[in-house]
Parts: sequence; structure tokens; C-alpha cells
Amino acid sequence: MLRVAPDAQAARRDEEAVRRVAEGVLAAAGVRAAAAAGPALVAAAFAVQTANLPNVTAGTDTATGEPLGPVGPAPHLARSVERALAARPRGADLTGGSRLVGWERAERAVLDDSRDRLAAAWPEMLTELRICVAQVALLEGRAIDGFTDFATHGAVYVNRARLGASPRGLPGPVRFAEALVHEGTHTRCNAAQLSSPFLTSAADGVDPVRTPLRADPRPLAGLFQQAVVLTRCTEFYRRLLDAEHTTATPALAARRDRLSSDARQAIGTLRQHGESLTAHGLAVLGECDDLLRPTAV
Repeated sequence: MLRVAPDAQAARRDEEAVRRVAEGVLAAAGVRAAAAAGPALVAAAFAVQTANLPNVTAGTDTATGEPLGPVGPAPHLARSVERALAARPRGADLTGGSRLVGWERAERAVLDDSRDRLAAAWPEMLTELRICVAQVALLEGRAIDGFTDFATHGAVYVNRARLGASPRGLPGPVRFAEALVHEGTHTRCNAAQLSSPFLTSAADGVDPVRTPLRADPRPLAGLFQQAVVLTRCTEFYRRLLDAEHTTATPALAARRDRLSSDARQAIGTLRQHGESLTAHGLAVLGECDDLLRPTAV
């Protein structure tokens, strides 16, 4: 079950449930994937379910082995990037494409700094991320800023541009920490909804709706995850502002306000479709409201 405030115990239970499902799929098919773990294990199960059997054992990667650690290009991760590109809406700008790249030493240092920022500002979030996110894959190319793919659950994909400062003055480590919270929250939602769905079957009949983070209309399920993501990212910046007083403070405040506004927009739209939310989903929205209350103006 999902809690909007980080909950390591609940996250651990949901991740264990994902692992059991993946192992069950492989066992039922008589497939041995002894070397697979984390995202590679889930990728092997996905390959079995899609009858893509030649790819079942292609799950080796170049991860460091530490939670929330950098991972280099690997075949099962590259297939996730291909799926993400194929899922881009018609007319989307795919100039420059999107591809996996290895981590340079300086980039690993920014990742370390990002995790340190989280440890200082929101240690509970970092603890949950270390449970949910096994690997951080780096993207290059303008087509995709970041994403998750349940077929490689436990891996998050972030564009390397997020490692650098923004034109508006956000430091690179802060931008990348936000990306970890963002994509890690999608990962957390994906695991939680396996056992405790957020939406009822009625949501399948609702036309796609406008959302804050995507130009193309999205299903209610996508908007729901956006609401949780935006709420958590707002809280991250609120905590940073409470902890830091730097020349970047105006940029941090502006980012917090933008995220808060987008989160409230997402929640408002979801409230209009309350009949499509489960009791769990409605409870999560209530928690979003509670977490956003300190940023109300």
C-alpha cells in the first residue's frame, strides 16, 4: 500500500511482492534465470510473458551493486529505451533520439552529491528510494528526459542533462535529486498498485485527460501517478528551502511553487473523477493534500 510520505516498511513489502511475481512467472514457464536479480529478473519475466524467450538470459548489467547506484548500458535496459521511444505521442520531437550511456567519474560525483542532498533534506525519502530503486541509468539525447518501465522494475532512466545546472539557476545535484524522487516515486507507485490498486475498473472508460507534465492527454492512471510525483517533489523543495539559504534560494522557491501548482491541478482533475478511484486511491489523494498544505499561498 502506498503512502505519500515515505514508508520504508510498506515499500519493502511491495518490492518483495514484485520479486515473488517475477520469480513465479519464470518458475511456471520452467525458465531458470539464476544470474538475474532486480531489474534483470523482472526483464526475464517480461520476456517470458511476451514470448521473447531469446532475451530471457540477457540480463547481465554493469551496475555497481549498491542501491540507487549507477548502471551502464545493458541489453534489457536498452530494450526499455526502445519501448519508451515507441510510446512517445505522435508528433513528438524525437530529434537526437535517446540512448543509454556510461557514467563518467564527474557524473558519478554529481549522483553522490544528489544523494547527499536527499540525505540531509529528506532522509526518509532516500531510505525509501534505496529500497525501490536498484539502478540509475543515464540517457543521452533530447527525446526523453526520464522514465520508468515496469518491464525493468527497479531501474530508473534519467537524462544526463539533469546533472548540470538549469538556465534558471537550479544546481545540477538538486535537479538530479528531484529526478530521483520523480522517477523513484513512479517506481514506488508501480509496485504498490499491484496489491492495492488506485483506480477502479470504471477508470478504463474515462477518456484521457489533460495533465501538468505531458502535452498529450493521459489516462487517469498516468495523472494519478503525476499527482503523487508532483506532491513529493514539492515537499523535497520545501525541505531544501528550510535547510538551505544559498544564492540558489530564489530558483528553489520558484521550482517549489511551480510543482505545487501543478500538483494541485492534477489533484483537482482527479477529484472530478472520484468515482473512478478506489478507497486506497482517495486516501492517497488526501495524503497529497496534507503534504501540500504547508506550501499553500
